[in-house]
Amino acid sequence: MNKKKETKKSKKSKKLKLQNFRKKDVPKLNYGIVHSQVGFSDGVSIVMSQIEKIMINNLGISKSNIYYLVGKAKTPGPYIRQKRVFWHKTKTNRTVQRHFEEGFGGALSEKIEAKIKIAKQEIKKFIDDKKIDVLIIHNSSHPVNFISSIAVSRYYRDQINKGKKTPKYILWWHDSHLERERFAKPAMDVKKYLLEGVPGRYVEYIVFINKQQFHNAQEYFKELDERSPGLYDTLFHNHAVIYNTATAFINTVDDLKSVKYRERVDKFLEDFKINELLTINKLKLDDVQFCLQHTRIVPRKRIDFALEWTYELFSKLKEKKLYKGFIFFISGHHGDEFSDYKKELIKLNKELSKKYNTKRFFLVFAEDCPKANISFEEIPVIIRKLGGIGTYFSEIEGFGNNLLEMLAAGIIPAVYTYPVFITDIAKYKFKIVLLDKFEVTPESIKEMVNVIKSKRIKMTWANKNLEILRKKLSHEIIAPKLTRAIIRKRNIPKTLPPPKSYLKSIKSS
Repeated sequence: MNKKKETKKSKKSKKLKLQNFRKKDVPKLNYGIVHSQVGFSDGVSIVMSQIEKIMINNLGISKSNIYYLVGKAKTPGPYIRQKRVFWHKTKTNRTVQRHFEEGFGGALSEKIEAKIKIAKQEIKKFIDDKKIDVLIIHNSSHPVNFISSIAVSRYYRDQINKGKKTPKYILWWHDSHLERERFAKPAMDVKKYLLEGVPGRYVEYIVFINKQQFHNAQEYFKELDERSPGLYDTLFHNHAVIYNTATAFINTVDDLKSVKYRERVDKFLEDFKINELLTINKLKLDDVQFCLQHTRIVPRKRIDFALEWTYELFSKLKEKKLYKGFIFFISGHHGDEFSDYKKELIKLNKELSKKYNTKRFFLVFAEDCPKANISFEEIPVIIRKLGGIGTYFSEIEGFGNNLLEMLAAGIIPAVYTYPVFITDIAKYKFKIVLLDKFEVTPESIKEMVNVIKSKRIKMTWANKNLEILRKKLSHEIIAPKLTRAIIRKRNIPKTLPPPKSYLKSIKSS
């Protein structure tokens, strides 16, 4: 009889540990933001910065109530805790990716488990120290954050098993193993980890950045539902789509006439040695056309195609005697993938230079000038002030932060219509040059030449794009959806042993 009473009591106490919040609580809560890094030029860091501004300016949350737990911070601060184990470029995280299809084996598994244990302890310490009420975790759905994702899941598992309080777990789903070809064939032991905690069953609310992502994740959620009945239904009702957003740098193109932009342009030309480059090649600033590739240097951004396309564009500009030189500027840093893509681009540039018989097409990497006092965020408006255009030929994107940033600066880009562009962005009818294949077509080149040589077209298109951004994709759209995520009723997942079919498949492997 006493045992029955104790069981009922323990069940009741577990329920009491789930704290639901009301709208009036939102400004008073403590928030923990977890990711690999903060303050850098990657898309997730950019969104994290946007979210913080919305939390402070629109939701009334004090800066002192927002804490970060990251692997690396570009600018350390009093509210940022750095623990290297969370960084996506640690040896262990990168080893996981290398062995994704072949599996881990005994020795590697031990190393991985040791790092997960450390990360789990750091998560618990962070939550306890800062009295975190809500965790917003970025990309625990992506294997590049393998260690931290599993660690978060185990923290929740252990706390729930002990009947202890947990903060609400909101996942901001930027990318996942379900959306990347290189993660399509996990080994069986790796698959077990993915189901356990990438992102696993303890997520209470998911923010997707495009409409396709929930659809792509359904089979994964159904597999989780076999062991946590009702989880699929819970996530079906507890998710939202919040598109990447952008605040326009300028109201109209005329704003670029401001003195402050002239000063930053001068600084840009000096810091990135553009003046030196022009002098050596006996060119004036008015002789060159600028083109911005506002992304990191990774293969899926298809910068190789952007080079091929812009070489052909430059050829036509020279033919029409519009420009004598061309500067192709890549603003982002070297990426996470294992191929040495930057070296490939340098090699391709040399080949194209010979093919087109020109020495006045200049490939410039921002990361080659680490002492430059120009931020990644400033670069689009500076390039636009210089009359520049942009390229954005990504094969795949979660949404397109960097595309929006170029549009927000008044840049007219040439864009490949990647899947999410077609489903989620095309409806806004931005004025840009579109390509539906990776082909250098005369039509697309001609359209961009017309944009470049006509100040009227360039200004009209840019102002139209700025208007669309203000009306449809400003940061303010985040506020009501984030509030809903915070105050939505919480759920503890029911857990069952893995289904026999799953156990059988592991045994046979």
